[in-house]
Amino acid sequence: MELTILGSGGSTTIPRPGCNCRVCGEARIKGIPYARSGPSMFVNDAHLLFDTPEEIAAQLNRERIDTVNYVFYTHWHPDHTFGMRIVERMYKFWLDMFVRGSKPRNKVRVCAIPEVMGDLKSMRYRGGSFFDYYEKSDLIEIVELQDREELQIGNFIITPFKVHATYNTSTVFLIQEQERRVIYAPCDVKPFPEDPQLENLALLIIGSFHLEGALKEGIEIPLGNPLRQELFSPTELQDLATRLRAKRTIVTHIEEEWNRNYDEYRDLEKRYNLLFAYDGMKIKT
Repeated sequence: MELTILGSGGSTTIPRPGCNCRVCGEARIKGIPYARSGPSMFVNDAHLLFDTPEEIAAQLNRERIDTVNYVFYTHWHPDHTFGMRIVERMYKFWLDMFVRGSKPRNKVRVCAIPEVMGDLKSMRYRGGSFFDYYEKSDLIEIVELQDREELQIGNFIITPFKVHATYNTSTVFLIQEQERRVIYAPCDVKPFPEDPQLENLALLIIGSFHLEGALKEGIEIPLGNPLRQELFSPTELQDLATRLRAKRTIVTHIEEEWNRNYDEYRDLEKRYNLLFAYDGMKIKT
């Protein structure tokens, strides 16, 4: 199984527009891997895309990805969904549709559990839902996934696990190819679902974390703060990886406000026995 972390950032890109802190300033000069765009992942072997941040077009261009057959959505947050126009930008050619009369060259299957799909369909313009428009234009086919039910795509099996997060419903995705088992869980996945299927992993890719100590502008997250209920600490991530018997753990959805650069995350890898994702990261399992 070959995977690409298209974007490793969190709700705000690194560099944050208008910010001249040392992390953003360095990222602005050096680019990737110091710069981070919105959270997304691609399964190269099957052309599966997980989430569409605002920067998805640039991410796909950067990695020379020219085919997307499926888009899986974890939840509704803008940093995961506001690039949904990618299906139009890739496959709707105005001359083909309005002059030649031909259909888009690919129909993308858009997949999510019912609660997430409901959120996605609520995103609309005055004429109705964006996804209704894309369906009528033959750009997408809606595939409503059921919690813990398998979807077979070639040699891959994708299984969604519903998460009742603090403020909304999110999804942990189990991706299987023969004996290889990978979890993609970038955001709002605490409390993590309990299920034997989510154990014995080749790889755990997970977000929803915070760092300890001083963050941006010296701010520390107090004990008992709601963020600690919503996000994992590095130690909690280690404990989760141990419980799931994950051979490797990669931390993604890295927030600009955590105030660490690429080199500092490399140093933290030695302390916590975790890997920290970066844009363009290639993974083989």
